[in-house]
Amino acid sequence: MLIENILSTSLLEFAAGFGYLIGHLLLSRHNIWGWILKIIGGFAWIVFLFMNQNYIFSAVTIVIVLAFIYGFYKWKIGKFDLRTRIDVFFELLAVLVAIIMIFRLAILGKYNLGFFVESIIVVAEISGTILLARKKVLGWYAYIVMSLLVGVLVIFVNTNPALVLGVLEMSAVYFYIRGIKNFAK
Repeated sequence: MLIENILSTSLLEFAAGFGYLIGHLLLSRHNIWGWILKIIGGFAWIVFLFMNQNYIFSAVTIVIVLAFIYGFYKWKIGKFDLRTRIDVFFELLAVLVAIIMIFRLAILGKYNLGFFVESIIVVAEISGTILLARKKVLGWYAYIVMSLLVGVLVIFVNTNPALVLGVLEMSAVYFYIRGIKNFAK
């Protein structure tokens, strides 16, 4: 079963997993190319989620990719402490998406693990991205939470488990820890 799952891993899953993983590696070293790889990996995630009929989370991932573009922009201009209208837009967008995910959980009345995990993932990833865009070390802690939960979601909760993608996502925690150490310097 394990070997069969690994052998059936699609190119899309590898693009999503390695895009994020290598993106995190580069970001942990203060390399702006990490944002580009995260954007590519994010698009692969969108397609993967859509193919798995997870339409809500696919739509939310579009917002997350927009946040990656914001991170790239902030790092490109190098004005991390300057608060612009774009900053306010992404802060409001993060809050709005978090509220929508929480209402979705409450309104649907389906208090299963998948909806709960997805809600926490969304809040953690958008918050972590916004914080990292401003080069704040707290973003790495949010990413640790997000990454571990994504791994649990795609391996144990998804109708079509994605073992390789889940392991790649959880292994990114190493780079988050490196990011914490490098950003603290």
